[in-house]
Formats: sequence, C-alpha cells, structure tokens
Amino acid sequence: MGTVFRRVNEVLSKLPHCADITRNFASKYTGILLVDGKYVKVKGYDRKLPVVYGVDYQSHDIPSYRLGVNEGYLTLLKFFSSLKLANYPLQAMVCDDNQVIRDACLNIFPRAVVQLCQNHYKQNVRNCFDLKTDFLHLEFVHLIEDLLSRKRSLEDHNQRARYLFDKWKYDPICLAILTDLAKSSDLLLGWRNFKGLPITTNLIECFNSHLQGRLKTIKGFESMSHADTWLNGYFLRRRTKKLTDCEGKFKPLNGKIPLQISKKPGIDIPIFF
Repeated sequence: MGTVFRRVNEVLSKLPHCADITRNFASKYTGILLVDGKYVKVKGYDRKLPVVYGVDYQSHDIPSYRLGVNEGYLTLLKFFSSLKLANYPLQAMVCDDNQVIRDACLNIFPRAVVQLCQNHYKQNVRNCFDLKTDFLHLEFVHLIEDLLSRKRSLEDHNQRARYLFDKWKYDPICLAILTDLAKSSDLLLGWRNFKGLPITTNLIECFNSHLQGRLKTIKGFESMSHADTWLNGYFLRRRTKKLTDCEGKFKPLNGKIPLQISKKPGIDIPIFF
C-alpha cells in the first residue's frame, strides 16, 4: 500500500496547478463564478481545513482553488488573487451569506456583482423556527420561500415584501428577518445587475456532493502538502472528465469536457493523466 501511495503521489506532484492551467490554456469564460468550500482532515490540525474553490457557471470548469488553515479573510483573499493572476474575468459571483467571501472578492474584483444564494437564505429563515411544532410561523416561512422561489420583477418583489411586513411587523422574530431581508435586498437581487446570473449555488452544491463522496473514502491526509497535491489532482481530473449529469439548459454539455469548453481558441490541451 505504501508503494502505491508513493507512486500515485509522485504522479500527482508533477501535475501543474489548476490556476496555471487556467492562465495558460483557458479564456472562454463569461465571468459568472459560483464559490463555496469543503473541509478536509489533515494530520496535525485539530480542526478540518477548508478548501475554497469556484465553478464557472457556463462551462462548469474549475479555474482555481485554495487550501487554507482556516476559512478566514486571508485564505479567501489568496483564492481570489489566484483567479486574478490566472486571468479569470470574474464579473459576478454567487455564494452563501458569508461577509468574508464578499469582502475578499470585492477587494480583488471591486466591480463584481454579488448574488446571495436564495436557497441558503431561505434555509437560514427556516432555522429561526422549530417548524415541527411552531405552526404559527409556518405561513410566514412559506411566504418567504415563495418570495425567493424565482426571479421576480422589482415591483412584484416589493409588493410581496410589503404584505409580509404589514402582517408580521408586530412579531419580533419576523420583524428582524424582514429587516435583514430589506438590508440584503441588493445582494438577494444581484441578478438584476447581471444578465444570466443564477440565484442559487445549486451547481457547485452538486460538485460538493461528488467531492464529499471522495473525501469519505479518505480518513485524512498526512500533511497539508499531501492534501494540496491530492486536491489539485482531483480538481484537474474534474476539469478533464466528460460531463454526464447536466440537466435543463445545461443538458447539451453532457459528453463535453469543461476545460475543452473554456480553452483558448487554436490551442490543444495537454494530456495530464
């Protein structure tokens, strides 16, 4: 087993970094990036370490990632800096409600449009109540979910929000949620400022599920270096593997390779594996 590990690690360590591949071979991006992260167990660290990565919305390519000691500002700043150095043209980002992600993104890409994942926001609202027993607030939660169920005109959105406020303004918990909803409206409705911007992180959640399935077979990594080497190989494999499970408007991508979709015109992608 030790010999197999050494041989695999030797092959993986010779692979170019994801960001370098993007810089050298890819350019056909629309600049819509879904950003999220997963945690990996590394020997010597009490807590799992975060790996932050992004999926390009149109091509399903993964232009870069960053493994850090914690999911703090510095790790995220390095991630967005790596995108900048790789010449990724980030114009709009979809993420969960994490201020640090937004701050780091706008530090490197100050003109980027930010869209909060509406599914995450709805889940945060549900978590404010015990809906198994609190039937009083069930209607309120359903109305919030309906409000954020799809892209609506600004007039429709505001009318529904006004109805919620008028009916629930005397409930302190509901009022706090509605106040936050109003404060976050620019982020929840970021799609209005960038054509084609999705309102959820559903795409990268699918990638997360696949990554989590792989990580379950690994008890942990011997070092941060080993983790980084494996992750780089994993993401590169995802970039060079044919898509098979795309649905809806992305169904035509099935059978295509993300890196081939995003590659620069007139060049050939090397064989990495």
